[in-house]
Amino acid sequence: MVASSVEYQHSQPLPLDPLGKRLCEIFPYLWQAITARNECTPQWQTTTKYPLRPRVLWQLWQDANQLVGVRFDSLTCYALIDIDRHSLYHPANDPTALKLIRAALETIGLYRTVLIRSSFSAGLHLYIPLPIALPTFGLASAIKQCLEAQAIGVKAGQLEIFPNCKAFALPGSYTEYNAHRLPLQPASGSCLLDNDCNPLNGGLEQFFQSWDVAADGQVIEELQSAIAIARSSNKSRRQRRANVVEDWLSDLRTEMQEGWTGHGQTNHLLKTIACYGVVFEGLKGDGLSEFVHQTAIASPGYEQWCRHQHEIVMRSKVWARSTEGYYWKLGDPPSRAGGIHGEVPANNVVSFNTVRSEDAQRRIRETVKRLEAEGQLPLTATARMRAIVQQGVSSKTLYRHLDLWHPIHYQTDHSELCKTSDVESISGIFDGGFAKIAESPKSFDSGKFYTLKENMKSERVEFGLHPNFANSFPKIIENPSLQLHHVPRRDPSTNFFVKNNYSSVLQLSLLEDLSESHSDAIGLSPSPSREPVWVLVKLLQMWMDGYQNFVRLLRNANPLP
Repeated sequence: MVASSVEYQHSQPLPLDPLGKRLCEIFPYLWQAITARNECTPQWQTTTKYPLRPRVLWQLWQDANQLVGVRFDSLTCYALIDIDRHSLYHPANDPTALKLIRAALETIGLYRTVLIRSSFSAGLHLYIPLPIALPTFGLASAIKQCLEAQAIGVKAGQLEIFPNCKAFALPGSYTEYNAHRLPLQPASGSCLLDNDCNPLNGGLEQFFQSWDVAADGQVIEELQSAIAIARSSNKSRRQRRANVVEDWLSDLRTEMQEGWTGHGQTNHLLKTIACYGVVFEGLKGDGLSEFVHQTAIASPGYEQWCRHQHEIVMRSKVWARSTEGYYWKLGDPPSRAGGIHGEVPANNVVSFNTVRSEDAQRRIRETVKRLEAEGQLPLTATARMRAIVQQGVSSKTLYRHLDLWHPIHYQTDHSELCKTSDVESISGIFDGGFAKIAESPKSFDSGKFYTLKENMKSERVEFGLHPNFANSFPKIIENPSLQLHHVPRRDPSTNFFVKNNYSSVLQLSLLEDLSESHSDAIGLSPSPSREPVWVLVKLLQMWMDGYQNFVRLLRNANPLP
């Protein structure tokens, strides 16, 4: 019995049978065990709720209808190499491969092994017993590196190592090692083999005898030294990839050899082929395009999965040009500035979307300015949008840029549309004794209103405004000094004027034929001593009195017919 048997003594009761007890001592880790029905193609299931008990493990091993397998703990007293029947390293395919594997193991102090047939599938399990328990991950790393040093590839379906070099777990989680089936189960097809792979008689008792002999033949000092070197080498590989170029080349070749395995892979594979052609073949221009095209159509799965066969030549050229501008031949100076590890020049290329957006904004501005200049820019949002859309701008684009046209957001230049009479001009008018009255900059018929501040709404219906206003309504006053242009709103159901809901605009109409008597009537003297501010205040007071009379009259008036 090896020392590891005592070290891994399980707290649970062991089987009474000595063979069962020894089996549980060699394979003591019972968490995440795997089980399956004994079939040609077993459907393995993992026991996740609880660990198996040692006596249950022995019971499952004896059941000819069941298969059972185990995993590894942080320490282990064995390892095994699984060689698939169709592997390049199986003796049926390469008679020298098994000898090469054993020779590679001897380089790290593993001189003895136990060979068995794993099942009726004729795969091989090469057990490596140890006299003491060693770190599991370190042992896996040492075995993997010694095989790779002899160009023996470790790959699923070809040659696998148990324990495997598992990935590191995230904090708070735990990663299990891969599981393997137990040896020599009844009716499973597993049996001992000699060095020439011939079946041997004997069961577990013979297996354990061979196990002890092999464990005593290992040189632990050499193995421990190899484990230390492997751990150090593995750490260095994580810190810096010793041969990034070879890994890159291997990855590209793997992608190209696999070819298409489904839809939606054309662009990815064309880029991979073009990258390989530029970096490792040194191809350029038409030669690169032809290489991408020919390699693509010859790749596995092209005819079945590629949906771009009708345009594969064009796509090959596109990816060739794109890749040639980004990669360069291995060993040549870089063809572009910067890189993933250096300073990358600023991207001064304006995107297509930016250019399109700027062009749309420019067209909106030009259209709005043109409509304003022509006096055809509607006041309401809907009408304005329709007018701009007719000029070739989509409504969707307009909604993205409301600040360029919408009545609420767009600030129109009212310097020409709305003017406020300044104090100096009014003062000059009155200082001249009303002998010559200045005209409004534009007549009312021009369609533009010259208003006092903040009174800029409504359409035009004229009502005279006069000091004798109450007696004259609705008589139109000839040559009024002040006119109120107003549209009262009607209730469509009654045809009545709606009270207290008016929109009005005040226009100062200073007519040339205004006589002296008119100015006296409104209480203004043509004396040049009048101050300009006083004149303006008098005008506003006059307007307020007249407007109040006008509102009271409308409230008392009979409804219009």
